[in-house]
Amino acid sequence: MPHTENGAPRIYFETRGDPGNPPLVLIEGLGAQMIGWPEGFLNRLVDRGLYVITLDNRDVGLSEMMGTPDDVTVAYTLSDMAGDVCRVLDTLGLAAAHIAGQSMGGAIAQTLGIEMPARVLSLTLIYTAAVFDASVITEEALGRKDLVPPADLTRDEAIASYVDSQRPCASTAYPFDEARVAETGARSFDRAYRPDGIVRQTSAVMSSPDRRPALAAITVPTAIIHGRADRLIKEEASIEMAAIIKGAELHLYPGMGHVVAEPLWDDFVAIIARTIGRA
Repeated sequence: MPHTENGAPRIYFETRGDPGNPPLVLIEGLGAQMIGWPEGFLNRLVDRGLYVITLDNRDVGLSEMMGTPDDVTVAYTLSDMAGDVCRVLDTLGLAAAHIAGQSMGGAIAQTLGIEMPARVLSLTLIYTAAVFDASVITEEALGRKDLVPPADLTRDEAIASYVDSQRPCASTAYPFDEARVAETGARSFDRAYRPDGIVRQTSAVMSSPDRRPALAAITVPTAIIHGRADRLIKEEASIEMAAIIKGAELHLYPGMGHVVAEPLWDDFVAIIARTIGRA
């Protein structure tokens, strides 16, 4: 089981591809396990000659939990979570890597670029924001009641809950693949069903400082991707980041929601590869 051994918490990670190729770390979003990255998407990245690294953020999946189901008061920050990524790089003997993150993972990627720039070769920020407040989070997202499912759900109930929680992320221009989403929900339940971690991750996100004043210090090649049909984070968040980060590419997709939609995989891989090439 590949875990970091250089300090707590222990972070679970996996690699694929040739270690001699450019390393790319993919960081998942709020409450999501690393298996949320579609296999087909990861394989395309490997086929483009990348050494792909995925990890379970602290408090989800096979990484260490930071509290108990009855104790959600354990506090940590996005800076701590960025440090977890660095410890994965240390374990792999990598001084730096290209970083891509979606949603909360994009916020962790920004934090890496701001606070630990020597570890970052390029950034790809996918439907994320520099600050998580009512100016960029939609009313629908702020009003969600299904963010943290009950801890005592049966397997079937947890899968159904997961599918329902992903419906607001769906695109309008591309079909909602309910079967694949349900499979991810089933695998997530079987790997580790600990929804209390979502509460602590949410606290880390919502207590994070406004990163906009610091984004201008990012000098590595950066690409920003957002869907115009995102029902959780407004596209204005990415437009604003692109205006602050010097030389950032901005890619806005009509009909794309808060999801790495399969019809756009080749586009996303090309964007990531081009950004890495710019580095």
